[in-house]
Amino acid sequence: MNAVVFHISLLLILSHLDLFIKFTFAGTCWSTMVRRNNGRCKELLYERISKEDCCSSSTSIATAWSAEELDPSTLFFWRMFGGGVRCLLCKESCQNVECEPGKSCVVRKGTPKCVCSSCKEGKKKPKGPVCGTDGRTYRNWCRMKKKSCKQRLRNLSVAYYGVCQSSCDKISCPDSKTCLLDQNLTPHCIHCSKKTCPAVPKQRQVCGSDGLTYKSACHLREVACLKGRAIPIAYKGFCRDNVTCHNIHCQDRQQCLLDMEAGGRPRCVACSISCRPKLLHGPVCGTNNSTYQTWCHMMQDACSKGYVIDTKHSGKCVSFALWISEIVWG
Repeated sequence: MNAVVFHISLLLILSHLDLFIKFTFAGTCWSTMVRRNNGRCKELLYERISKEDCCSSSTSIATAWSAEELDPSTLFFWRMFGGGVRCLLCKESCQNVECEPGKSCVVRKGTPKCVCSSCKEGKKKPKGPVCGTDGRTYRNWCRMKKKSCKQRLRNLSVAYYGVCQSSCDKISCPDSKTCLLDQNLTPHCIHCSKKTCPAVPKQRQVCGSDGLTYKSACHLREVACLKGRAIPIAYKGFCRDNVTCHNIHCQDRQQCLLDMEAGGRPRCVACSISCRPKLLHGPVCGTNNSTYQTWCHMMQDACSKGYVIDTKHSGKCVSFALWISEIVWG
């Protein structure tokens, strides 16, 4: 009996001792340093936590720990005005480190870092230039991948192999994709669905910018894939004669514009857009024979004027006099 009591007492003492040790060596857990390896942290994760528990709670390479337990006022001062609290990175190697897609862990100067993966990794890619989904030509797939990784452009990928084109004539799409011109006459390689569009009620009808009624948006995309050119939805419902912007309803963030090339038919267009020239390619020539920095600037002008301006062709508009001289003199 005495032996049992002794063992129970010993277990209680050890458990209290373990809690005491954890409490004594508790510190603060941080999500990242202010700057790489500057030794200071601001982004708080947990308080009163041991280094072991802090570092095992995350696979991030940036997780750090500090031994000090600071009261709220001192913690606020160091985070807001003192440049951060001194801390130590948890990871000393690449073991159990998870990097974001496109990056891999390497140890540099004794510190693990997530860097853009080498182009040698993964499947082999065809050599030569590629056209990115941003409409820019890259010397090779590796150059595009590096830009995507360094600038964190997750949506940047290969549109098709070869120099960017202004038509589908010279484009060979990979992976059984089909070349399709969007409404700005920019070619894209897309997967045209092989599934038949489901039967839908008449309430799902849409009117295309070509003046034809389609059973649904799916049926419109189906025809666009066959024609190799996008067909914008003018408005929901069947196409009507003598319709105006006053008797159609556009969705939120859309504006009704008049399509002068189609006899003044109304078309719902997204006008709440902000233009970032670095992410767009241009210039483009509009159907109003005006040159715009990008298609986005062309859309902004259309929205301000109240009528549709489509892309006539990529590049600057050619004046009539210059066009005549080119015909005469070659």
